Amino acid sequence: MKNKKGQTALEFLLTYGWAILIITVAALLMWQWGLFNPGGQIQPGSSGFWGVVPYEDFRYTENGTLTIPISNKVGGEVTILEVNVTVTDFNYNDINPVGNGNMVNATIPPGRIELWEVDLSSYVTPLPAKSSYNIFVSIAYNDTRTGEEYISSGWIWGNVEK
Repeated sequence: MKNKKGQTALEFLLTYGWAILIITVAALLMWQWGLFNPGGQIQPGSSGFWGVVPYEDFRYTENGTLTIPISNKVGGEVTILEVNVTVTDFNYNDINPVGNGNMVNATIPPGRIELWEVDLSSYVTPLPAKSSYNIFVSIAYNDTRTGEEYISSGWIWGNVEK
C-alpha cells in the first residue's frame, strides 16, 4: 500500500510539475515587466548612452520643465555643443546650451556633472503628474583630448513629477 501512495505522488509531480514550473516562470516574467503594478508608476531609467550620459536624477515636471544632469564619463574634459530632446513628437534643438540659459557651464571636467534644464511648456502639451514619459535625448559634445565631435544618444523614462 505504501508503494502505491508514493508512486501516485511521483506520477502527479511528473505529469503536472512541468505545468506548475511554466506557470511560475510566466508569472515571474510578468512581475518583472511590471504588469502587476497597480499604481502605474514605472522605475526611472535610461539606456543607449555612452561617454556623456544623463545622471540618474533627471526629471520632467507637469508644467513642462525638463531637467537633465549631464555626467562626463569620457575620461577627459568635454564641451557640450548641442542637446536635442524629443518629447511627445516635438523635437527641441538646443544648439547653444550656455547662450540660451539652459546650462551654466558647457565644459565638463571628467567625472563631473552639469545641469541642463529647459522649459518646454510653450512647445508641448503638459503631461499630468504621475503619468509616464519616454524622451529621446541626443547630446553632441567635443572631447578636448582629441578635438573630435561625438554624439551620445538614448532614451530616458520615468514618471512626471509635480
